[in-house]
Amino acid sequence: MKPDLNTVPEFYRGYIECTDGNSLMEQFNQSAHQISLIMDRLKKKTAAYSYLEGKWSLKEIFLHIIDCERIFSYRALCLSRGEKQKLPSFDQDKYVMRSEASLRDVKSLKREFLAVRKSTILMFSSFSAKQWQSKGIIGSHEFTVNILGYIIVGHLNHHVKIIESRYI
Repeated sequence: MKPDLNTVPEFYRGYIECTDGNSLMEQFNQSAHQISLIMDRLKKKTAAYSYLEGKWSLKEIFLHIIDCERIFSYRALCLSRGEKQKLPSFDQDKYVMRSEASLRDVKSLKREFLAVRKSTILMFSSFSAKQWQSKGIIGSHEFTVNILGYIIVGHLNHHVKIIESRYI
């Protein structure tokens, strides 16, 4: 069930707003299909394009999406298993700077994304109702597994909107 925005840390509310009323599992599949279509249409030159100096290239965005999905899925796993340790934040800009995305081709990024997404879907579909509501601290905020699932989908949808409006 889509989380109440009042239970979501402010920074992440925009991602939740980028989700719709369909089940989370449906949204996982829909968003994977949408980004796959975008990746299939790209020319090599376009994949390296950045709409402004200092902004990420499309390849960097794709790898950022993959990194974030892995990180948020890991966090969901930790919370579902009752982790009591505070989980760390991460600096997305530093991750992108060290990603070496420019050395990758879009086909390999698509394969990697689809593998990560399949893993995410399998993990989230295995959670019990109790695990979906498991809570924990990430950075300085409390999250549930449910919130993390919606952040994963909303984060991808957020970047699809940016890609469609500024890149292609």
